[in-house]
Amino acid sequence: MDRLLLVAGRGALAFLLVLGVVALLPRAVREAVPDTVVGGAVLALGAVGVRRGSRRPR
Repeated sequence: MDRLLLVAGRGALAFLLVLGVVALLPRAVREAVPDTVVGGAVLALGAVGVRRGSRRPR
């Protein structure tokens, strides 16, 4: 259960990180970037977090 919460927290952190980066972009760039690119970046970072969280400890 702890690992599930940790992975969910990493996913939420990745989501907020991507949103923060997008918010810092100039308005013209924000409007040019499709929403699917932002969503894809969140999914990719979430997948990396899940993969790192699912590894066995050494």
